[in-house]
Amino acid sequence: MTTRPLRALLACAALLSLLAPHPVLGQDRGAAALDHLVHGMLVTPRVLVIAAHPDDEDTQLIAWLSRGRHVETAYLSLTRGDGGQNLIGNELGEALGAIRTEELLAARRIDGGRQFFTRAYDFGFSKTAEETFKHWDHEEVLRDVVTVVRAFRPNVIVAVFSGTPRDGHGHHQVSGIVAREAYDLSADTVRFPVEAYGPAWEAQKFYRGARFTGVQATLSFNVGEYDPVSGRSYAEVAGESRSQHRSQGFGVLQRRGVSMDAVARQASRVNDATPPTSERSIFDGIDTTLARLDAGLSPAARTQLIAARAHADSAQAALDFRRPEHVLAHLVAAARAIGEVRNEWQPCVTPVGWGRREDAVRCTAAQLDADAAIAQMYERSSAAVLQAAGVAVEATAERELLAFGDSMPAAITVYNRGKAPVVVSAVTLNGRTRALPAAVTIQPDSAWQTTANLVGLVDTRPWWIGGRKGDLFQDRRSPSDGLSRVSAVSSGLVRGVAVREDVRRESDAGVTLAVDGVAVDSPRMPVVYRFADPVLGEQNRPVGGAPAVSLAFDRGLEWMVAGKPVDKLLRLTVQSYSTAARSYVMRVVAPTGITVDSATRTVALEPMESRELFIRVRGTLAEGRHSFGVIAEGEMGRYAEGFRTVEYSHIHPIRLYRTSGLWLQAVKVNIPSGLQVAYVQGVGDLSAAGLRQLGIPLTVVTPQELPLLDLTRFTTVIVGPRAYQASPELRAYNRRLMQFVKDGGTMLVQYGQQEMARPGLMPYPVSLGRTAQRVTLEDAPVTVLNPKSRLLTWPNAITESDWDGWVQERALYMPGEIDRLYETPLSMHDPDEPANRGAVLMTAYGKGTYVYTTLSLFRQFPAGVPGSARLFVNLLSQGRGPKPPAKPARVQP
Repeated sequence: MTTRPLRALLACAALLSLLAPHPVLGQDRGAAALDHLVHGMLVTPRVLVIAAHPDDEDTQLIAWLSRGRHVETAYLSLTRGDGGQNLIGNELGEALGAIRTEELLAARRIDGGRQFFTRAYDFGFSKTAEETFKHWDHEEVLRDVVTVVRAFRPNVIVAVFSGTPRDGHGHHQVSGIVAREAYDLSADTVRFPVEAYGPAWEAQKFYRGARFTGVQATLSFNVGEYDPVSGRSYAEVAGESRSQHRSQGFGVLQRRGVSMDAVARQASRVNDATPPTSERSIFDGIDTTLARLDAGLSPAARTQLIAARAHADSAQAALDFRRPEHVLAHLVAAARAIGEVRNEWQPCVTPVGWGRREDAVRCTAAQLDADAAIAQMYERSSAAVLQAAGVAVEATAERELLAFGDSMPAAITVYNRGKAPVVVSAVTLNGRTRALPAAVTIQPDSAWQTTANLVGLVDTRPWWIGGRKGDLFQDRRSPSDGLSRVSAVSSGLVRGVAVREDVRRESDAGVTLAVDGVAVDSPRMPVVYRFADPVLGEQNRPVGGAPAVSLAFDRGLEWMVAGKPVDKLLRLTVQSYSTAARSYVMRVVAPTGITVDSATRTVALEPMESRELFIRVRGTLAEGRHSFGVIAEGEMGRYAEGFRTVEYSHIHPIRLYRTSGLWLQAVKVNIPSGLQVAYVQGVGDLSAAGLRQLGIPLTVVTPQELPLLDLTRFTTVIVGPRAYQASPELRAYNRRLMQFVKDGGTMLVQYGQQEMARPGLMPYPVSLGRTAQRVTLEDAPVTVLNPKSRLLTWPNAITESDWDGWVQERALYMPGEIDRLYETPLSMHDPDEPANRGAVLMTAYGKGTYVYTTLSLFRQFPAGVPGSARLFVNLLSQGRGPKPPAKPARVQP
């Protein structure tokens, strides 16, 4: 193998991609769903809420609008939250962004909203809009927001944030800025040509959130309003929705009773002369009736629309949840009328794209509004008919993963649980509609099933992760650069951001059927693999595509000590997803200085077989980062990637892809002899494996083990980041850890938040400001206050170069006030902020040594930053080796 493909393969080694179709929906059923559809069938206004991250959205506003007022409501998050922290697992970066994407989709399934994203990458905490725009190209972010506005066509835009420094986070400020700019500029076809960004659209009104932003409210509303059909208030729905952001620890109460939300009107194109405080609704001044659509309709279509209104009113008046068939005739008549309008309507935008420029230019605002409204009414009226008729459709397959190029049968089943027969005329699978040779009538209390061949699912990896699909060897710019994601572009030039995230899926199935002579389309759904879990019961997992064979190392980076002989086994999991037996030649390419037991080997795999290969790596590496990889070559092609499935109970399964290459990170580091480390892992904590790779004997222990654990076996106890916050048991057993230090042990605690100021958690007190100080610039200067500090000289000399190559940040949640008994050898700060000595604290405590650090080692060490390895070893080694001159130590009783 040549060096160039391997180098490209390794450049992608850190690339994580997501392969998780979204809906196996937990949508409302029965009375609640029917009530929403019947009352919302002809409700056509649209509201777009804009903010920066997953968990920034105003779920109360979304739930109240969508569930309570049946308004088509969407949330646009500029980022996927990649730069956050993770309270439920160890995934960080793009893997965390994938989890938080799914958490947003889970939230939308509950509160009824839609979901959009831009291409902006969450590069971590930012203090100002100016700093954020250094990472994100201002014009590109604005282009994405304009694209979403033109695709969704909202009547009202609500920016969650004010766009000013009082928003705090720089990303929040930017979201508020570009939301207003998009409101002002989305109709500018010179700056944003229609062929690239879609037909021009202007929202009629612009609001900002006023519940917590400091903006003076002009309109308040009670989201605690009770819905007797669902048995909950919209505030309760919003509480459940917000609690889906589990990775960020945002579980909240589902509060009953009055709960007020508020917005502030800041611009209007329809009632600007009306004082904002006199408004009774965000739609004041906007014509939300169906009469506004008349201008683009023929007289016959207008007549049908009037008929649809009359039948919808009759359905609402006659609605009986125990006898939904009583309203079926009205719903069928309404659906027939809407269908007639839809059949006559000539869309001014083709389904596959924006259309030719001259076509798009001819679209008036009224036509674009009618286009969206008619599509929405048809979708809701069809769903209402099926719900009242008791029709359910499902699509299942015999397994979860299908190799690209293979095929398997998919069963599409229609259940008629209603009181009247229904007639199936066509089946759709993956975009291809097949008319049945003869229509099939399904009588009440019966079902009909057909089988279709599901062929080679396309590789629909997330559009937000850059790179050409199918190109295994391709360099890619680090997403930490900011706006580096490449928007997918279809043949119709539809930018990827224009497609709602909640409708993206790998497989797609549905049927066309007639109820009382009116043809309706069932909502599209993914094909699922259904099975019974002995504990959890029925499970439905979306069917997805996979390579014929996947290759996955345990990690994407392995630490080694530079200049020291190494002899270790690397485990490679090889998994076939093919339905045929196949053989592959495995080619191993290693850097100079490393030999493997066999450069090539042949592996024969039975269908769906999984096997573990152990590659013995021996030799010596010079300091630096070296590429290592394995590629499988077979009759169907070359394979150089694998994935692991991430599963949490509140979201759909996620498959995180990584190339079958890894980095061998060789670092010059001195490891003291005699170390024995107990590691209590924190949140988003991947450091334990790396310390083991450096040759440090290490045992991972849980907080629950601490009461009975023999701590005298260990020289050092390490507590991971935010472990005290995440574990009540650790807080309860902390006295035992303090005794371990008093008795002569070394304890290293990585950063926490406000809980670290609790009395007794640390040997001597510290305090954190209400907004604790961070050093967000990863290249911020570091000032050494005490060059002779043992923390910086033993067992490794820490030099200026050890602060090079850091990612995302230097330190976070730094204490502002520090007891004088702590040694603080370092100082750092962001520009225009006071210096802070809280990066590393060390003190003698009894016979032992206590070290506390707010340095972001949890990011640097797994990223392979050489200086972080030497710093980590120094911090955990204090208390060993040559003893410094004795200092008086105060010990708390």
